[in-house]
Amino acid sequence: MTELVDGKRRLFRVILGLVVLIGSFVVIREGFYMDEAGLLSTYKPVFQGERLFIDIWGELQLGGLLTYPLFALYYYALEPLLTSMGIGFVLYTRICYQVVRLLISIYLYFTIRKTEYKDGAFIAALTYYAFFVSFKNFSYKSMCDFAVVLFFCWAFRYLQTKNVWFFVLMGLSTSVAILAYATMIIFPFFFVIFMIVMTQRGYELVKPIIIYSVTCFICGGLVLVYLQLTAGIQNIIPQLLYVEDQAYGEPAYIRMGKMLLSYLFFFGVAYAPIVVLQVLSIWRNIEYRTIQIVLSVYWILFMGAIIFARFNSVSNARLIYGCLVIFFWFPYFVNKKEKTQYTQVGSYKKLEYDDRASLNLIFVFSLVIQLIWAISTNQEISIPGHMCFYVVVALLMMIEKEFDGLRLLEMAVMACTLFFSLIWMAEGDGGYNDIFEPRTYVTYGAYSGIALSEYDYKNNEDCYNLVTNYITDEDRLFVLHGYSYSAYLNCNAHQGPGPYARAGAGQNRVLQYWEINPEDLPDYIMMNPQNKYYFEFVDGDTAKYISENYKTTVATEGDFILLAR
Repeated sequence: MTELVDGKRRLFRVILGLVVLIGSFVVIREGFYMDEAGLLSTYKPVFQGERLFIDIWGELQLGGLLTYPLFALYYYALEPLLTSMGIGFVLYTRICYQVVRLLISIYLYFTIRKTEYKDGAFIAALTYYAFFVSFKNFSYKSMCDFAVVLFFCWAFRYLQTKNVWFFVLMGLSTSVAILAYATMIIFPFFFVIFMIVMTQRGYELVKPIIIYSVTCFICGGLVLVYLQLTAGIQNIIPQLLYVEDQAYGEPAYIRMGKMLLSYLFFFGVAYAPIVVLQVLSIWRNIEYRTIQIVLSVYWILFMGAIIFARFNSVSNARLIYGCLVIFFWFPYFVNKKEKTQYTQVGSYKKLEYDDRASLNLIFVFSLVIQLIWAISTNQEISIPGHMCFYVVVALLMMIEKEFDGLRLLEMAVMACTLFFSLIWMAEGDGGYNDIFEPRTYVTYGAYSGIALSEYDYKNNEDCYNLVTNYITDEDRLFVLHGYSYSAYLNCNAHQGPGPYARAGAGQNRVLQYWEINPEDLPDYIMMNPQNKYYFEFVDGDTAKYISENYKTTVATEGDFILLAR
């Protein structure tokens, strides 16, 4: 009987895995997301030979070093073949992203299989595979996510094998995270300090500290050598003052304060039912399994409330809100479980790690990484909140073995993740979109092979026509706002002062760049007066400069205007 049940479970998992795998490659053929186009445009200049921090002033430009092989493989080798197959550059990058995520998920699965929580490996790895950070392509968020999950995997492997050379891999993953998301440079300092403290408590971590630190320094040194050879450190330093994001509307301390208040709010949401249950347990004993079931139902009701309250604006940020609740529950579940177990005599001062201690470390490091992300984001809590998902994965891998009452929560988390992965879509400027909406496949340019909505299709077509008919590879092009970013991907022209720099009122980075680097003034400027950010732009100094110096209208296509000096 047990063998029959196990056989049915394996069959169900195989079917579920195939559905998620096939579905993940189907949905990437749909939709245009502005941030995706903007970030691919951010990384493209590095491949084109632009000098970091001199020809580009974007604070996310270092990620171009990580995506260089991606661009090189396409433009130097695969473009003719993929074009004949109807696969444009954007679809190619989405496929590569999905393959990388699949490989990392498989490695995560086998890593978990080597722990005492091996029975939860499939659900944990599958949920991680289905999860995504904002959109399904390479970005500073997704590349940092890849680096962090590999860091955790290699940390687990060290704890299992005591092979100190895993710290080389951990140093490499940290370096990748820093290149992807520059604020992550804080993390290695925290990690080294953490290991020093653990060394003072008796753990043998001196050699790992040295290996990890040397690896990070070597990677940093290689980046500095690259910068010296391509741009010259002495040329970069004077321009570093201008490499900041002027899109912040408030000072850092106010943004951080609001972020901490948001975390406090979700902490309250998470522990409100626990406090009520603890109070009720004073008068009547409540089984631990019952508490787990009640919290599972509470989470489902919470997710239903935040999703259906404003359904038209639903995005995967709602999933992150739910994950934050689970994140704050994690210490409660782990500590509660520990208190129900007997402690063996003589075990108090053993310097041995176990899988439970490793999971607690995931919680601590996840919290630190969230705070690091919170420092630099100009958006709300859902952005740093993405980094709490590792704790959700940790809880999922424990449920099979230790938390039978959380099976309902496990299914609910999986269902929500699959909904946002396979049905909801990142499209346009956000909000609710799904795969069932009518779309038309593009058959040309960077978006070839991708189905776009009527509005997105027209905008992409207009941009494509303008750059194809009027822009050459030798020209320098600068585009303003949203949908214009596809112009960068549909041509090989050099970019202006950076791919997605804003130029609204009070944001003068673009104008400063032109004043300091007049030799890099764009030959053409593309703008869209119908874009929602245009009204901010027309009141700024950059708009005045453009109106005075770019008076020739070369062409118009739909809502787009191409200007020349």
